[in-house]
Amino acid sequence: MSDDPLARFDFLTGSLGYSLRLTQVRMYNLFFEMIGDLGLTPARVTALSLIATGDDMNQAKLARSLDIAGPSALKIVDALEAAGLICRLDVQGDRRRYVLALTATGRAKLEQLRVRMAEYEDRIAAGLSPAEREQLIGLLNRTALPG
Repeated sequence: MSDDPLARFDFLTGSLGYSLRLTQVRMYNLFFEMIGDLGLTPARVTALSLIATGDDMNQAKLARSLDIAGPSALKIVDALEAAGLICRLDVQGDRRRYVLALTATGRAKLEQLRVRMAEYEDRIAAGLSPAEREQLIGLLNRTALPG
Protein backbone atom coordinates (compact mmCIF):
# COMPACT_ATOMS: atom_id res chain seq x y z
CA MET A 1 0.00 0.00 0.00
CA SER A 2 1.32 3.42 -0.90
CA ASP A 3 2.21 6.02 1.73
CA ASP A 4 0.64 8.66 -0.52
CA PRO A 5 -2.78 9.59 0.94
CA LEU A 6 -3.98 10.50 -2.55
CA ALA A 7 -3.11 7.08 -4.02
CA ARG A 8 -6.65 5.93 -3.33
CA PHE A 9 -7.78 8.36 -6.03
CA ASP A 10 -5.62 6.76 -8.72
CA PHE A 11 -8.27 5.28 -10.97
CA LEU A 12 -5.83 4.77 -13.86
CA THR A 13 -3.12 2.41 -12.62
CA GLY A 14 -4.22 -1.15 -13.28
CA SER A 15 -7.50 0.03 -14.81
CA LEU A 16 -8.81 -2.14 -17.62
CA GLY A 17 -11.20 0.60 -18.74
CA TYR A 18 -8.44 3.19 -18.95
CA SER A 19 -6.12 0.79 -20.79
CA LEU A 20 -8.89 -0.01 -23.28
CA ARG A 21 -9.52 3.71 -23.81
CA LEU A 22 -5.82 4.41 -24.45
CA THR A 23 -5.77 1.52 -26.90
CA GLN A 24 -8.91 2.81 -28.61
CA VAL A 25 -7.34 6.25 -29.08
CA ARG A 26 -4.14 4.70 -30.47
CA MET A 27 -6.04 2.43 -32.85
CA TYR A 28 -8.23 5.31 -34.05
CA ASN A 29 -5.20 7.52 -34.70
CA LEU A 30 -3.36 4.69 -36.45
CA PHE A 31 -6.44 3.94 -38.56
CA PHE A 32 -6.55 7.50 -39.88
CA GLU A 33 -2.78 7.59 -40.37
CA MET A 34 -2.87 4.45 -42.51
CA ILE A 35 -6.34 4.51 -44.07
CA GLY A 36 -7.63 8.07 -43.72
CA ASP A 37 -6.70 9.07 -47.25
CA LEU A 38 -9.37 6.66 -48.52
CA GLY A 39 -12.02 8.92 -47.00
CA LEU A 40 -13.66 6.32 -44.77
CA THR A 41 -14.26 6.19 -41.04
CA PRO A 42 -13.98 2.96 -39.03
CA ALA A 43 -17.79 2.76 -38.90
CA ARG A 44 -18.07 3.11 -42.67
CA VAL A 45 -15.39 0.47 -43.25
CA THR A 46 -17.28 -1.90 -40.96
CA ALA A 47 -20.56 -1.13 -42.71
CA LEU A 48 -19.01 -1.74 -46.14
CA SER A 49 -17.67 -5.08 -44.96
CA LEU A 50 -21.07 -6.07 -43.54
CA ILE A 51 -22.85 -5.05 -46.74
CA ALA A 52 -20.32 -6.99 -48.83
CA THR A 53 -20.59 -10.15 -46.78
CA GLY A 54 -24.18 -10.05 -45.49
CA ASP A 55 -27.17 -11.68 -47.12
CA ASP A 56 -30.11 -9.39 -47.85
CA MET A 57 -28.52 -6.54 -45.90
CA ASN A 58 -30.87 -3.64 -45.36
CA GLN A 59 -30.63 -0.56 -43.19
CA ALA A 60 -32.38 -2.15 -40.19
CA LYS A 61 -30.18 -5.25 -40.32
CA LEU A 62 -27.10 -3.03 -40.68
CA ALA A 63 -28.12 -1.01 -37.61
CA ARG A 64 -28.53 -4.21 -35.58
CA SER A 65 -25.19 -5.58 -36.81
CA LEU A 66 -23.41 -2.34 -35.88
CA ASP A 67 -25.39 -2.05 -32.62
CA ILE A 68 -26.45 1.50 -33.47
CA ALA A 69 -29.75 3.36 -33.80
CA GLY A 70 -31.59 3.40 -37.11
CA PRO A 71 -30.97 7.11 -37.77
CA SER A 72 -27.23 6.57 -37.28
CA ALA A 73 -27.29 3.69 -39.75
CA LEU A 74 -29.16 5.93 -42.19
CA LYS A 75 -26.36 8.50 -42.01
CA ILE A 76 -23.78 5.81 -42.78
CA VAL A 77 -25.86 4.41 -45.65
CA ASP A 78 -26.45 7.89 -47.08
CA ALA A 79 -22.72 8.71 -46.89
CA LEU A 80 -21.69 5.44 -48.56
CA GLU A 81 -24.32 5.90 -51.25
CA ALA A 82 -23.26 9.53 -51.85
CA ALA A 83 -19.67 8.31 -52.25
CA GLY A 84 -20.87 5.85 -54.89
CA LEU A 85 -19.80 2.82 -52.86
CA ILE A 86 -23.21 1.24 -52.31
CA CYS A 87 -26.68 1.40 -53.81
CA ARG A 88 -30.18 0.50 -52.71
CA LEU A 89 -31.82 -2.26 -54.73
CA ASP A 90 -35.57 -2.78 -54.72
CA VAL A 91 -36.82 -6.10 -53.41
CA GLN A 92 -38.96 -7.78 -56.02
CA GLY A 93 -42.51 -8.17 -54.80
CA ASP A 94 -42.18 -5.64 -51.94
CA ARG A 95 -42.05 -1.99 -52.96
CA ARG A 96 -41.40 -0.91 -49.37
CA ARG A 97 -38.16 -2.86 -48.98
CA TYR A 98 -34.71 -2.59 -50.44
CA VAL A 99 -31.36 -4.27 -49.91
CA LEU A 100 -27.96 -2.63 -49.81
CA ALA A 101 -25.39 -3.71 -52.37
CA LEU A 102 -21.88 -2.71 -53.32
CA THR A 103 -21.30 -0.83 -56.53
CA ALA A 104 -18.29 -1.54 -58.76
CA THR A 105 -16.63 1.46 -57.12
CA GLY A 106 -17.44 0.00 -53.72
CA ARG A 107 -15.89 -3.36 -54.64
CA ALA A 108 -12.73 -1.59 -55.84
CA LYS A 109 -12.59 0.42 -52.61
CA LEU A 110 -12.98 -2.77 -50.57
CA GLU A 111 -10.06 -4.30 -52.44
CA GLN A 112 -7.93 -1.27 -51.50
CA LEU A 113 -9.16 -1.59 -47.93
CA ARG A 114 -8.35 -5.30 -47.79
CA VAL A 115 -4.68 -4.57 -48.40
CA ARG A 116 -4.58 -1.55 -46.09
CA MET A 117 -6.46 -3.29 -43.29
CA ALA A 118 -3.99 -6.18 -43.38
CA GLU A 119 -1.15 -3.68 -42.97
CA TYR A 120 -3.08 -1.95 -40.19
CA GLU A 121 -3.62 -5.24 -38.36
CA ASP A 122 0.07 -6.08 -38.72
CA ARG A 123 1.02 -2.73 -37.14
CA ILE A 124 -1.40 -3.23 -34.27
CA ALA A 125 -0.09 -6.70 -33.49
CA ALA A 126 3.60 -6.00 -34.15
CA GLY A 127 4.53 -6.57 -30.49
CA LEU A 128 2.48 -9.73 -30.10
CA SER A 129 3.09 -13.33 -31.04
CA PRO A 130 0.36 -14.96 -33.14
CA ALA A 131 -0.84 -16.82 -30.03
CA GLU A 132 -0.94 -13.60 -27.99
CA ARG A 133 -2.86 -11.87 -30.76
CA GLU A 134 -5.48 -14.62 -30.83
CA GLN A 135 -5.67 -14.63 -27.02
CA LEU A 136 -6.15 -10.86 -26.94
CA ILE A 137 -8.91 -11.03 -29.55
CA GLY A 138 -10.67 -13.72 -27.51
CA LEU A 139 -10.39 -11.76 -24.28
CA LEU A 140 -11.61 -8.54 -25.88
CA ASN A 141 -14.53 -10.34 -27.50
CA ARG A 142 -15.50 -11.78 -24.10
CA THR A 143 -15.21 -8.33 -22.51
CA ALA A 144 -17.36 -6.79 -25.26
CA LEU A 145 -20.29 -9.14 -24.67
CA PRO A 146 -23.23 -7.52 -22.90
CA GLY A 147 -24.16 -8.62 -19.42
